[in-house]
Amino acid sequence: MFITFWLLVCWIALGTVAVGAEVDARFPAIGSIGLHAPRAADKYPCVFYRREDIDAARRRCRNARYKEAVKNLDELANEASKITLEPLDRTWWDQVKSKPWRDTYPIIYEKTSRQPGRLARPAYYAALRAAVRHSKADVKAAKRILLHLSTYTFEYEHYDVGMNYAGWGILALHAYDLLGDEFTEEERVVMDKFFTRMARAVLKNDIYWIKNDIGGGLNNHLAWHKMILGTLGLFYRRDDLVQYALRGPRGMQSLLDDGLVDDGLWRESSLTYHFTAIVPMVYLAEAMAHSGYATSLYTLETPAGRSLRQAFDSMFGVLFPDGTIPPIGDTYGVRRKLSDEFCYYYAYRQYRDPRYAWLLRQAPRTRPELLFVGLADGAVEIPRAGTRLYREHGLALLRQYRDASYWTKRGWCAFLNFGRSDVHHHQDRLSLMVFGAGKLLEPDVESRATVPHAFSARVQRELNRTALSQNTVMVDYRSQRSIRKGLQVVQLRDAPGEKRVCVADSNGSLYAGVRQMRCIVVRPDYVLDVFQLESDQEHDYSWIAHGAGRLESLRASVLLAPSTDGVRGPGGAWLRDVRRCETDKDVSVDCSVDEIKYRITIGGGPATEVIACGYPMNDQTDAALLPMLVIHRRAANATYVVVHQAGQADLPAIRVGQSRVERDQLVCPVECEGVKHEFRIPRLPTCSTGGGRQSTQAP
Repeated sequence: MFITFWLLVCWIALGTVAVGAEVDARFPAIGSIGLHAPRAADKYPCVFYRREDIDAARRRCRNARYKEAVKNLDELANEASKITLEPLDRTWWDQVKSKPWRDTYPIIYEKTSRQPGRLARPAYYAALRAAVRHSKADVKAAKRILLHLSTYTFEYEHYDVGMNYAGWGILALHAYDLLGDEFTEEERVVMDKFFTRMARAVLKNDIYWIKNDIGGGLNNHLAWHKMILGTLGLFYRRDDLVQYALRGPRGMQSLLDDGLVDDGLWRESSLTYHFTAIVPMVYLAEAMAHSGYATSLYTLETPAGRSLRQAFDSMFGVLFPDGTIPPIGDTYGVRRKLSDEFCYYYAYRQYRDPRYAWLLRQAPRTRPELLFVGLADGAVEIPRAGTRLYREHGLALLRQYRDASYWTKRGWCAFLNFGRSDVHHHQDRLSLMVFGAGKLLEPDVESRATVPHAFSARVQRELNRTALSQNTVMVDYRSQRSIRKGLQVVQLRDAPGEKRVCVADSNGSLYAGVRQMRCIVVRPDYVLDVFQLESDQEHDYSWIAHGAGRLESLRASVLLAPSTDGVRGPGGAWLRDVRRCETDKDVSVDCSVDEIKYRITIGGGPATEVIACGYPMNDQTDAALLPMLVIHRRAANATYVVVHQAGQADLPAIRVGQSRVERDQLVCPVECEGVKHEFRIPRLPTCSTGGGRQSTQAP
């Protein structure tokens, strides 16, 4: 039986929070979902792979260019026959189901994601190898696991279960699609009931997210919910589920319309989460294409003019010169390159964009799926680069070089973050990252959690998201407030010899009563950083920078004495090897990473406290330490004038002169190798709510 797309839904309760009792025609009725596999002349696979894909994969297995993918497939598929299958335990749920959801993240992750995933993944790869090798042993191993998984109850409730079920459920559905002809009628009934329970559980979780605006209302979880519901709809010929996934509340069309900003970036405040939202869209797009569905998610254009292709194109604009995705927000200490993202192979097959081919020439060739999709062998085109401003997302990238030279020359890229506080954000507005001489020299840092569920880890909460992990200014030893909209772009310049951006918080959005503006200037020989702060009363201002390399490489122009006092501020207890001094002179701090030397020079100011310490690379007590610098001043108004240098050779001395005010400009003199420059930086804009400007004191 088919159910129509527009049906009534009852109140649902998840945990201790009731969704509500109302008539709502936007959602399918959960209890009405009953999935029954098509019989008659239908043959498997019918959704995820075409016969020609399998034939091509068999040919590629004999091609030396795919030997790494074949080797990896063998290693992954071999695991299926080695697994000892124990009864799926559900007694753990009786012990945790009455606890608040915030306290059950780790066990929910283990029991609803990792454990079933450790079964579904080898079954999936065994099914792939069975398809290309006609291996009866692989068929037997994969069937054994799938039938064992079919006893999974899906009774567990938490924010994350819908996404968790979808993550391994799509692998199980892939495997079943490939091996469906190998199942008896009785076994198919068992599998149908299994996928029915999965669909009902995911839909229940999806409705809860939508009705309660979980995760800010627009979140990558919703894409995973819709992906598994849509693919189940395609497999079981349930067009109501497919349409719900596409055009239902916060379906794929809505997520593209409202979730993409600027030229196609996903709206969450961590750029590494971009493909966490896009990958499930690609899963569904592939299934729609292979099953011959009338609508193509690859070519769909939303009412607002958004498309899936924009999500692929947009990421070229935010990359560092080495292809790394800037690690802002939640990244859990992991650095990713865009070429690591396998779904560009699918995008290339669909769009034949030569920029994708250029990217994939740098990609690893180990994924077994490469056998089915093929290498990107067409003509290549190097993407254009240059200074970019993303007003909606709240990002600015100042690039020394433009076009192809950006990727090959060892020039500067300065990355400034000024967006709203969206999902997976840190308290890092007006935070700066500096890339130079081929290295990310001043990164946005995180201490890596050694527990499985990094999102809820203690170090993520106590250190990584707080003030002391950000390359910005901390006020009064507190983290910034979250903000609903981005900050004001005061100036943008992209001249051949100078790139510049100035961004202001002129209303005290981040810290009540404190107005601030950061101006970044990129020149061929250095990067200038001017941070102005104004208030009607005194505050403790702490300018913070984190370096690459190791703490042992740090050298300062002032004598830093060991200190038993910790670093004040949220997360300070995690920092180690603290050294301090006070000075009113310029301060230079040198570090190195690999063969690259870099230096930060801070213009002098009265009663300046210089603090150097070690930032732990992970949450263990013996973790290696990254260099960290804090420049503290107590005043009503303060201006930090800082110069960043980098190179393989010895770095020339920099002198930061005394700044002065001329009308509505701050004049900042900098001398490098006898050449003097005077940078005229805009003064902080007057607060839009009224009130006079406080005078800016030179440092």
